[in-house]
Amino acid sequence: MKEEGIVITVENDAAVVEIPPRKECTGCCSCRASGPRRITISGEKTEPLKPGDHVEIDIDTSSMMQVYLLLYGFPLAAFLGGLLILHTVLRSPIVSFLGAIAATIVTYALVGRYIRRNLRFSPEVCVKRGTDLDKR
Repeated sequence: MKEEGIVITVENDAAVVEIPPRKECTGCCSCRASGPRRITISGEKTEPLKPGDHVEIDIDTSSMMQVYLLLYGFPLAAFLGGLLILHTVLRSPIVSFLGAIAATIVTYALVGRYIRRNLRFSPEVCVKRGTDLDKR
């Protein structure tokens, strides 16, 4: 999936890129894509970026599917596994439910930390000089 955007700010090791909506999405208003979106790109991929640069962001589809699995599948599995194990051991529905919620929160935090630190989940950024994104 490729998107084009404009670098808004670059601070430390992160760049904020604003992606204008696609013309097919501007009249719909059914999701967040109908308005401009801002994403943060971090890591070594921000080195050549300056505010005002036009960039092309390429997100690999298989990487996105892995991110979805990590963000939704693992916490769900932690919730269900925690619920079943705790209910089998403790025989208390309330304690089992609260323990499963705690396992979900911890799993979600660990997965988020893993995704932020792993550069293979970061989008590829290509600086495009002289591109006019306002014509979209």
